[in-house]
Amino acid sequence: MELNESTEVGSVMVGPADAHAPGSPHDLTVTTRVLPGGSPTKFKIADNAPLLQLLEDGARHLGIHLLPPPPLRPLDRLHNIGKHDEVGPAIGDLDQSVGVYLKEKGTTKDFGIELVLAFRVNTRWAVATSHEMTPKQILALPGIGLDYQQYTLYLPGSSAPLPLDKPIHLKRGDALEAQRDGKYGEGR
Repeated sequence: MELNESTEVGSVMVGPADAHAPGSPHDLTVTTRVLPGGSPTKFKIADNAPLLQLLEDGARHLGIHLLPPPPLRPLDRLHNIGKHDEVGPAIGDLDQSVGVYLKEKGTTKDFGIELVLAFRVNTRWAVATSHEMTPKQILALPGIGLDYQQYTLYLPGSSAPLPLDKPIHLKRGDALEAQRDGKYGEGR
């Protein structure tokens, strides 16, 4: 019998140990922490799991909620933490596997989760560019993309439009409402 062949023993097929076969998945121990400077937590993840799963599992182990919530793709960002504790840029391709990513030069098994200033208007999520933004700026964000001359921004449950050019304070997870009533576009 060759090493890669299976054989029947009784009614059970016995073959080579798949866990040690080249290219088969195995678990890696990684650490994640909330940036900046949070306490790290360790957990295991399959090397063939996507980095998105590492972000989601890391958040779960840290007891934090990513935004937007599932099933939407999180806007929060995953970073690699270098050997000297330096935070690398946000990882752009979260669909690549953890194992493939860790083969890149200079990467480590240490990761950080950046909790961004994510908020929503109706069902559209975006990342605020500042804690203080005007409704005009909010409606123009790429994730929102609503014309301020057609849509008016309101606080949830309010019938009073937010002043177009007066900044409002935004917090992570805030929800605003936009109505297609054209009140900002009136008289312009």
